[in-house]
Amino acid sequence: MTDLGTQVANALHWNLAIPRHRVTAEEKQGLVVLQGVVELDQQKFCAEATARRVPGVVDVRNEIAVRDVNRLVGARREET
Repeated sequence: MTDLGTQVANALHWNLAIPRHRVTAEEKQGLVVLQGVVELDQQKFCAEATARRVPGVVDVRNEIAVRDVNRLVGARREET
């Protein structure tokens, strides 16, 4: 059987609502810490709900930031 951290990472990876490679999960004694940057509040909340559904997860701390990536890229172009 795989460890809990791997199970959470796998659940996040296969949830199409969550951008792959933008959210990471670390687990220690059932506490899962989510980190990363997404574009929509819905993606942040979906990641948390997905992690909470994994059997064995005791609590989730959601530290995912929500930023409009397209707006940030456009602002950087204007600066150059």
